Amino acid sequence: MINMERLIKRFWLGEITLWRSYWLVGELLNALFILLISNFEIYVFGNNKFSNSLLFLDFSNFSLLSKLALIIWTVFITVGIWRSAENYKGTIIWIMATFLFLSYRIFTLRLIFFG
Repeated sequence: MINMERLIKRFWLGEITLWRSYWLVGELLNALFILLISNFEIYVFGNNKFSNSLLFLDFSNFSLLSKLALIIWTVFITVGIWRSAENYKGTIIWIMATFLFLSYRIFTLRLIFFG
């Protein structure tokens, strides 16, 4: 468990390489988290109102608990990836592309409440 805590701390501080932060946490782990939250909504709250629009990731019908979890998770991964981009020593184009994508991700959080 100590290694997991260390890994989470390293991610939060941006000490993980940019490609690992973006692709493994920001995309792969994020997709798994969204799948987990969607299943939580279906099986715990009986909420299947969003199943017709799941391909468009409509979170406006989620419970407040799930929305809060999504916001906290999104802020966590965004900060970790942003800090990794700041520490990146490669081409500026990858840093700028990462910043643009992360800014868009944070901007779209408003859709959780105003879908």
